[in-house]
Amino acid sequence: MFRITTKLAFRPTRICRYPPGVHYACRVSSTPKKQRNPKGKTASSGVTTEEDTTSTQKKQTTNLKYQTPYSKVSMPEAEKRLGLKFANFERSAIPVGQMLEEAKPMIKGLTNDQVQQTKEIVFENIVRFIEAKGYPMESDEDFKEAKVNDLVLLIILPILSDFRRATGRDLMLRREKEIIAADSETRGLLEFVGIDIIGIPDEKFVFIVEPKRSSVGNPKRQCLLALKDMADNNGGGIVYGFVTSGEQWQMIRYDHMAFTQTDRFPVLFSSMRHEKDIWLKEGSVIIDCIHTALRSGGLVAA
Repeated sequence: MFRITTKLAFRPTRICRYPPGVHYACRVSSTPKKQRNPKGKTASSGVTTEEDTTSTQKKQTTNLKYQTPYSKVSMPEAEKRLGLKFANFERSAIPVGQMLEEAKPMIKGLTNDQVQQTKEIVFENIVRFIEAKGYPMESDEDFKEAKVNDLVLLIILPILSDFRRATGRDLMLRREKEIIAADSETRGLLEFVGIDIIGIPDEKFVFIVEPKRSSVGNPKRQCLLALKDMADNNGGGIVYGFVTSGEQWQMIRYDHMAFTQTDRFPVLFSSMRHEKDIWLKEGSVIIDCIHTALRSGGLVAA
């Protein structure tokens, strides 16, 4: 029997277009082909054109923008930019009560009962913080700036949240928010920035809080520079700033013409867990300060 195969026994013959052994001449061009630049750019001839110079100048100008962070601004430069002498400014502090009396709120805020309820919440927050993390002392080797930030957040959030609910003002708290001067001369990264969301992209700066683990005097220069840039970006009005070590606070007001600061005032003390009435009379003034800032900060009169 024969088995039928499914494959050809012989490979198919290849068909050639030209007879084998015949070579055909091709025309050789004497002009070399023009090489294409894959990016569509003309190769540089080594000559600097006016366009190249302009492009370089633009890059250099861009790199020079925002080149001075607040932390790098020297004392003389800051005094010139702010229009004040720090030595005189430090001697002109006023009591915190006077700062609150001079304030002229532009919108209605919380009622007295609502403010009192908020103070109760903040008191509990601070007491729980001290119990869980310890009292914020600079002598404590575990006391870091992040610890101050946690404490500040526990103080700010209740009053900000209650104010939003009661007034409907669209306030937001930004963390590590960069502020850039309107003239692009200075910039800085602030830990807490209160912003009023008016629209897209319209936003107004309301207040800032700059916590530091050391003395409140260290971040004050940065706070003042930031307040000036905030007011300039707002187009006027009043803005507020707070500098704090966690235990000690200072409130600063800038009305686009002059700076005013309070004396340092304590917000917590080690025995406050057992002295609630004393804290409500004295330490809770920080809630009144933030409430005042929320009622007038970032608002520009028409």
